[in-house]
Amino acid sequence: MVAEKRLREASNSTDIDTVRRLLEDDIDPCAADDKGRTALHFSSCNGNESIVQLLLSYGADPNQRDSLGNTPLHLAACTNHVPVITTLLRGGARVDALDRAGRTPLHLAHSKLNILQEGDLHSLETLRGEVTQIIQMLREYLNIMGQSEERERLEHISSQLQNTHTREQVDEVTDLLASFTSLSIQMQNMGSR
Repeated sequence: MVAEKRLREASNSTDIDTVRRLLEDDIDPCAADDKGRTALHFSSCNGNESIVQLLLSYGADPNQRDSLGNTPLHLAACTNHVPVITTLLRGGARVDALDRAGRTPLHLAHSKLNILQEGDLHSLETLRGEVTQIIQMLREYLNIMGQSEERERLEHISSQLQNTHTREQVDEVTDLLASFTSLSIQMQNMGSR
């Protein structure tokens, strides 16, 4: 019980040496706290790709849900940690997993786009960087889902983003990306029926 808690704390504080030592001592990587959060939930939320990879290699479940129904992929998508998202997807995380509110990780990426569209607080470079990360995340989703036609559309949106020089141009690309993400969610919903 204490060792499992130390594993979660080390994962949360990005202490990879302690995580490795505890895993080598056969501590269960799937042990959850009272809110259902595992070491993988914490490291995914914090964006620590090395710890995520280590936990997965020791058998951590990428589809384990916390008390709100969030998988580690939900948390990584929420916080926009693209390398962690990639690692989780390659480790078997389900892109269609629903949280208790009925949202997939793709829904959370879409929500982040909406927030970006509404905010004027970001500099042009920061906004472009955020949108680029969301494009990378969507690229991984489409690879996993085998959507090559949709990937071509996404690459077109990505190249448009590279040619932006004003806030208005980035906003136009963000609008396109939001529409694209909505369509991807609809396709995902149709595919899961």
